Amino acid sequence: MKYSMVADIMFVAPGEHGPVWPDTKGIVSAMELAKANGLDAIEMFDFEGRDLDTLAGKIRELGIGIHAFCMKNGKVWGDPSKLDEFVRGFRESVDAAKKLGAENLIISDDGYARDAQREAVHAAMAEGLKRVAPLAEQAGLTILVEPVSGNYFRDSKEAFDILKEVNSPKLKLLYDIFHFQLIEGNILNALKENLEWIGHIHGAGAPMRCELTDGELNYRFLLNELDKLGYDGCFGLEFFTFTDREEKVRKSAELLRNR
Repeated sequence: MKYSMVADIMFVAPGEHGPVWPDTKGIVSAMELAKANGLDAIEMFDFEGRDLDTLAGKIRELGIGIHAFCMKNGKVWGDPSKLDEFVRGFRESVDAAKKLGAENLIISDDGYARDAQREAVHAAMAEGLKRVAPLAEQAGLTILVEPVSGNYFRDSKEAFDILKEVNSPKLKLLYDIFHFQLIEGNILNALKENLEWIGHIHGAGAPMRCELTDGELNYRFLLNELDKLGYDGCFGLEFFTFTDREEKVRKSAELLRNR
């Protein structure tokens, strides 16, 4: 198993008018912190507005990768009127992925979709993935679909059903344990029953979205069970670190290595 860290969540700061997301300098700091704690890579939300040349240089300097980032226009996924915009954003994201050496692009369900007509959203989600899956296969990239608590998906079954409907080897689920604990629980059984469709896993303590060593989930147990199941993908840390960032990352990284 490899390990990563989601830079935007872990380096976000509270601001007067909402969250202040890290700039290029913040992403570099995340890369340095990940490297110092023996992690293999980082992840980030957007590539737009970041200096990709600087990031690519830091990747070479540190020997640490960018495992994944969110595709451009991903928030329109599931909107039947914006399929072309969705595909266009994916094409632009492929170029950025090649520059950064990233092998995965993340798509999340957006909040608007929870109040839309579900059959239409489901059909548009499947159609959008059918359009971009061949592009991903051609580029050698994997699309990671990430359901987020409070948005469209009400359980993991529908998310897995959409992947099975499109049925591309370059289409997988990003199983975020924190989000699915809030959506439906039953984490271990879901992992066991659907492991072939899971391409990446995120972790955070629930329900507070804190470090792995706190909260109601036993990550030592879950990670050991993933080893037994033969999961050889990546596990990403994605929790808030508004205070004591270095210590919280250190403790979670130690759990990953010494379980």
